[in-house]
Amino acid sequence: MRIIVMRHGEAEMLAPSDKERHLTQFGKTSSFQQSQWLKTWLNSTALDKVIVSPYARALETFEQINAAFGQSLTSRAETWDAITPYGNTDLVRNYLEMLAEDQEDASILLVSHLPLVGEIVTEFCGRNTVSFHPATIACIDWDGETGKVIEIKYP
Repeated sequence: MRIIVMRHGEAEMLAPSDKERHLTQFGKTSSFQQSQWLKTWLNSTALDKVIVSPYARALETFEQINAAFGQSLTSRAETWDAITPYGNTDLVRNYLEMLAEDQEDASILLVSHLPLVGEIVTEFCGRNTVSFHPATIACIDWDGETGKVIEIKYP
């Protein structure tokens, strides 16, 4: 399975709540550019599922991803509370293991937040070698037991 972990784009600092923080214009632009890179890097490999945090900045990052992919990801996207900033890596692992039972060669994109994005890399690879600046993408090749970061794209 290919697990692609993306941190949301740059977000505004002030909002009524953390969940309501929106992307800045730079956050939108860098998310779109990163998504264009991802589309090229995947080289015709489809994203089988996109799992997005329900926080505004993650949803807006997904809008940029979907735009870069020609609006083709809408039906493959779902929001999931387990990948908010302090989500649970055990739940993430269990869910991806379940998905891998049906599609071991699937490509799954997770759009989430610090600190969880780094914790996900640690969960699947044993350690985190990625500095997750906003809109950073880490691609993991995971065999169901262990994973390896095979590509990192910084904005």
